[in-house]
Amino acid sequence: MNSRDLVAFVTGISGSGRYDLLKQLTPTAPDLNIIDVGTNMYQKSRELGVEIPDGKILDMDPLALEYLRAATFEDILKEVEKTRQKGQVAAISTHVCFRWKKHLLHAFNFHYVNLLAPDVYINIIDNAHYIYAALASSNAWRGKLTLKEILVWRDEEAFITRLLAEYQRKPYYVFPRHEDPQMLQKILYNVERAKKTGQKPAPKAYLSYPITHVKGDPEFMKQKDEVKQRLKQAGIVVFDPISIEDSILVDMAYEAEKNGKDTVEIPTETQTVQLPIKQIYEALDDIKDQIVARDYQLINQSDFIVVYYPTTVLSPGVLSEIKYGYTHNKHVYAIFPHQSASPFFEYYTTKIFKDLDTLIQHLQETHTTGENND
Repeated sequence: MNSRDLVAFVTGISGSGRYDLLKQLTPTAPDLNIIDVGTNMYQKSRELGVEIPDGKILDMDPLALEYLRAATFEDILKEVEKTRQKGQVAAISTHVCFRWKKHLLHAFNFHYVNLLAPDVYINIIDNAHYIYAALASSNAWRGKLTLKEILVWRDEEAFITRLLAEYQRKPYYVFPRHEDPQMLQKILYNVERAKKTGQKPAPKAYLSYPITHVKGDPEFMKQKDEVKQRLKQAGIVVFDPISIEDSILVDMAYEAEKNGKDTVEIPTETQTVQLPIKQIYEALDDIKDQIVARDYQLINQSDFIVVYYPTTVLSPGVLSEIKYGYTHNKHVYAIFPHQSASPFFEYYTTKIFKDLDTLIQHLQETHTTGENND
């Protein structure tokens, strides 16, 4: 078996854009073999002479569905073995669970996951309202789930994926659907395959900044994006918390309510979907709590934190992230151009820099930034 091979188990609920995101990698990753479990299951059923109507596969007899899944994974095992022998990268695109008819269904078989022996687990997530709009456009899912149920399902998918990774002692990532696809490619090639082949992996950074205090300030966001771009140009995988923006739903609800509306509009490529404000308020606690838990996970999967802090106004979110990272064995590097900082800010930072150039130079001296994608 070629040591350059890599198998990624890539999960995400319906409407998360998991498969479409992976397909965006193919122009720059020609040796990436994307294996979509759902597509393969429908193809296998047709080979067996059974035509499953759109939206009916989860209504099948559980035993028949399990047999179909097993037959499909037998084929997938053979395809993955060929990919491994060629020293290529296989991305298995799949669910791990379904929230169907108000209860949870499993979407994988432990036996086959063990045989596949993935090298890395990645959960693709999207904004909850985008998923709501995508499902509203689906014959199978239209009207079946509220916003809160989507938030719960998205969290369950991530949780089970993480448990599988921990069970097999493999790396686990959450990856935002609207993050730069090249960051996902770097995770697969420059980080995980690099580690497997004995090369130095590209470093991974969580970008922390005071979102609440500067929301709506285009100049700050432009500066933040410049910091992010410079880090990426230095060969660093960057996780940006605003790549998932569920909190915007709350602002949308307040604005719609102020204008006497009882729904917010979510545009899609084909239509505009109406989301009841009531559903947003019912899911408010889920939205807020998941933001915190998700940002901590993005820190967990990073090697260090880069804090961009151009304001002197204290941000509880940034301070929490700094402390969490610092006490979870992460270096915390801050860009803070002012004369003096809070002693608590200084206590939980590894090093404070006055400008981005000095920080980049330090990272290039202390962390590997070489390219390993080939």
